[in-house]
Amino acid sequence: MKNKINSGYRYIFGPVPSRRLGVSLGVDLLPAKICTLDCIYCECGKTKTLTIDRKEYVPVERVESEIRDYLSGDPDLDYITFSGSGEPTLHSCIGELIKFLKYDYPRYKIALLTNGTLLHEPSVFKQALDADIVKVSLDAGSVESFVRINRPHSALELTKITDGLINFRNIYSKELWVEVFLVKGVNDDNDELKEIKKLIQLIRPDRIHINTLDRPGTESWVEAVEKSVMENITGYLDNAQLIDDPDSTRGTLSIDIIEFITATVKRRPCTAGDVSHILNITDYEAKKYLDILSERGEIGKKIMPRGVFYFRME
Repeated sequence: MKNKINSGYRYIFGPVPSRRLGVSLGVDLLPAKICTLDCIYCECGKTKTLTIDRKEYVPVERVESEIRDYLSGDPDLDYITFSGSGEPTLHSCIGELIKFLKYDYPRYKIALLTNGTLLHEPSVFKQALDADIVKVSLDAGSVESFVRINRPHSALELTKITDGLINFRNIYSKELWVEVFLVKGVNDDNDELKEIKKLIQLIRPDRIHINTLDRPGTESWVEAVEKSVMENITGYLDNAQLIDDPDSTRGTLSIDIIEFITATVKRRPCTAGDVSHILNITDYEAKKYLDILSERGEIGKKIMPRGVFYFRME
């Protein structure tokens, strides 16, 4: 059966064409935007609640209900991905939801996209072990850069976080990925890259991804690192990979296009091309709907190197 989306869903979104995970159904366990960090580049905007407190931010029963409803259509997915508007491991029941999916829907692989700041906590460590892929962020090798680029909660320490990642790797036997997000003039110099490389070698991830600004970030002064520089850095960081643009999606989605686009760009800034991939419509059609929403004032837009991005209005 073809993929379908109910515009009334509150906790799941997509499927979206992920640059790393193919066709991915997103699960968003936090109201926008609750996180342990307030990264200067974050595509979801400024953190509204900076916290390390874990609790049931949204009702786990309702999340399960939406997932069951969507998966009842037997959609063609590559992954079900815990990500969205904040740090997913802040939800105290994320482990319960992962186990629910692994037991009731074993055909689907599970990905956890996390900033990795809480993996040093035993409860988070244990709950993440059932995911098929855990992707963590590592944007800094020094405390100075960590504070400048990630703007962490005051209780977080870089050493404790990286020790947690190293310990997690020692136990976790599935796919562990590390993403390094580079910001021009912040963490792209030789000294910082040398420290990042040392940590990566201790963590021993299965894959290393290098990323830079592609969508509007939290701070307007943040600049992308040039592609030629990025390519040189991939070689330096143990044959890391640049994250490429999405190039494919599958199926036709039977949905209310306007409502679906609104829900999608409120979680993740998109170009007309991104939306056309998601909905399997032409770029022209996607731009038409996006411009309607922009003119209504329901979403904003900003010119970036990869094109015009449409995003959530605060």
